[in-house]
This record gives sequence, C-alpha cells and structure tokens, in this order.
Amino acid sequence: MEPSSPKPSYITAGRGGSPSLPAQLRSCRTSSAWTSRSASPASWPSSTTTCRPLHWSPEVVELCKKYQQRTVVAIDLAGDETLEGSSLFPGHVQAFEEAARSSIHRTVHAGEASSAEVVREAVDTLKAERLGHGYHTLEDEALYKRLRQENVHFEVCPWSSYLTGAWKPDTQHAVVRFKNDQANYSLNSDDPLVFKSTLDTDYQMTKRDMGFTEEEFKRLNINAAKSSFLPEDEKTELLDRLYHAYGMLPSAAAGQHR
Repeated sequence: MEPSSPKPSYITAGRGGSPSLPAQLRSCRTSSAWTSRSASPASWPSSTTTCRPLHWSPEVVELCKKYQQRTVVAIDLAGDETLEGSSLFPGHVQAFEEAARSSIHRTVHAGEASSAEVVREAVDTLKAERLGHGYHTLEDEALYKRLRQENVHFEVCPWSSYLTGAWKPDTQHAVVRFKNDQANYSLNSDDPLVFKSTLDTDYQMTKRDMGFTEEEFKRLNINAAKSSFLPEDEKTELLDRLYHAYGMLPSAAAGQHR
C-alpha cells in the first residue's frame, strides 16, 4: 500500500533511486563523527560534517579520539553500501578497530539497500553497536535472531526508505516485523534537509499506515534512550524523564521494554 503523505510537500525522489546528490557523494562509503549534547557548532571539528573518502577514515577516528570528551561520542560509516566489499576497505576496518579500542561508539549504515551479508560485516568486522536501517537483516533469519539476542539497535527510517526505494510499498516494511518481534529499534527522520520531513512524519506514517500504537511508540522511545550513546548519567536522566512522562515505573518498564 502506498503510504499517505504526512505533509503537503516533500522531496520527489523516484522510488527506484536516491534523491539527486552529487556523484562523489553517491559513489563513496564514508566515515563521520557523531556529536552529542549542547556544544556550540564553533567548537566542533570541521570533519564532523564533511564527506570523508575511505583513506581518510583513520583521520576521522583520530578526531573522534581528540574530541571524545568534547561532545563527540561515536563514529559512523555511511554511503553507497552496494559497492562490493565497501565495508571491508582497509581504511574503514582500521578506523573502526581503533574506535573499539578507544571506547568510541560505533554505528554503521547497513542493510538498507544491500544484503544481510553487509549487516554481518558491520557487526562482526566493524563491531557496530547500532545499525542504520538494517532492513535486509530479515533475509537471514539466523543473523536476525542473533542480533535480537545481542540487543543490537536498528535505526529505522520508514519515510526515507519509501522515497529512496529501499522499501517497496507493495511489501511489508521491515519495521512491522521489528515491532511484532519486539526488537530493539527506534524511528528516525534520516536526513530532514534531504527528505523535507521531520520525525513526526515517520510517526504519522507508521501510525496511519502500519497500525502502530501509542504503547509501541513508548516502547521504541525507551529503546532509543537505552541504546543512545549518551554518558550513563545522562542516559539515566533521560530514561527517568521518559518514565515520568509516560507514567511508567522504571521497574515495570524494565520488564516491558528491552
């Protein structure tokens, strides 16, 4: 079923391809640093917002280490995951190995448009703690079962997956399976500037077109907080605020939410 548009205007990317992007961005698989908390943009290293070719990945992780106590919390790998072996390029592997040694969190875009094997590379070789999208994990039931047991977090972006063609509307979206299995996942807006959407777009889409309930939104938001890369004291504070807002006792929530 075609999802209804939550907004009167949105990007008009064809479902068979990605939005119009410069060729050098479409054809590279790049590392970037993730920032957190309320830092002034002037204090961020410039590389946090720059497309970094694979041979610069070690430089990115060094910047992560340098700014680890100054709002940088994680390293991410994104880009064209359909390039054969792109997750295993030496520069990327070296950077993610160093990130793991340095206690820098790791997230990898995998399984959005490529196979479950790329997801396996992300978690086994790059030691990803979270997966951007991860839809094609469902092609490998054993892998999916294992990631659920290991509580790996899926960063799901339903609206962008419709616009880019990563999800075909005549099929069931992977997020419905994640919901039914009570997997560890969250709803995300992907890139609001590219897709001209907000997080509410994804909430409205899943509620109207996929039968999501308020209780499921609470569950996935608790999961998002638990799987965040916040320092433990800030994570605890965030969870306490959510439990209070939802009228839930932390002890009861612990049994209900993964």
